[in-house]
Amino acid sequence: MNRLYYFLLPLLALSCIGKHKSDAPKVIINPTVEHSVEIEADTLIMNLEKSKIEWVATEMGGTKRRTGIISFKNGLFLGKEGEIVGGNFTVDMETMDVTDVPTHEKVARKNLLDHLKGNDFFNVSHYPISTLELTKVQKTKNDSLKITGNLTIREVTKNIDFFAYHKNGAFRTTFTFNRLDWNIAYEGSWADKTLVDKDVELTIEITTE
Repeated sequence: MNRLYYFLLPLLALSCIGKHKSDAPKVIINPTVEHSVEIEADTLIMNLEKSKIEWVATEMGGTKRRTGIISFKNGLFLGKEGEIVGGNFTVDMETMDVTDVPTHEKVARKNLLDHLKGNDFFNVSHYPISTLELTKVQKTKNDSLKITGNLTIREVTKNIDFFAYHKNGAFRTTFTFNRLDWNIAYEGSWADKTLVDKDVELTIEITTE
């Protein structure tokens, strides 16, 4: 057997494995908005215990699925006449955890979390918080919203559009973003960089007090 066979065999094997692909819409990146317009509105404080962020990432072209959670540090909505008109949220990156690795596999969990929290990706010790500032909220239909906001990760800020659902004090959205747009990149070889796919899916659920 020649070397080409040994090179192609793993690729053929991977092509036979079921792939994980997110159906969540990708955010649209806009020109940066430096400051949101000041709005006179009521303050709706979020319930930290009932609010959460779930993340999903894939490896090697979607052949392996990784899942986890992150907790908010604080946050609030601005409300006017029963509608959301703004908001500001801070995420505690130190709380990042994985849910696809069993709790009894302590070494595997530690290695994965150290990798994610390290300089290869989120560099949590240097960038301990991420933020989302809602700069514009438009009601589209029924309980659906089009949100424009500044998402800051690793001190990189991008103004994005995404869609959300809001009813009876509960806010929910699911979207994907390209981690490379926020400099969340592994600094290894070309092969290492392609092991973790670029799209990250977030599901954000927020309940107010």
